[in-house]
Amino acid sequence: MKDRLLRPDIVDCNGPREMASWLLTCPFSTMISEEAFIRRWLQMAGFREGLGYLDTILSIMREDRREDGNLLHIMSFSAANGRLWRVADGVTTDDEGRG
Repeated sequence: MKDRLLRPDIVDCNGPREMASWLLTCPFSTMISEEAFIRRWLQMAGFREGLGYLDTILSIMREDRREDGNLLHIMSFSAANGRLWRVADGVTTDDEGRG
């Protein structure tokens, strides 16, 4: 990817915690320009929380904003961001431990 010299690439991440941290610090421009690659990598890793975050962030960025410039769906952004922070911090998700 274009910014590889400045930061590690998602392919260098080991496990969900590192991928979550990578996504949380990934420039939005990289998410847009490298969406297919990032999506495929997350799918291959089986990282559903990362895919959900990517879908949410990109959909919010592509939608119209309110007249005051704020996001229409700020709560979905906050929820996706919070879920990914929990993964990055090593807190288990609701799906873990169920078998």
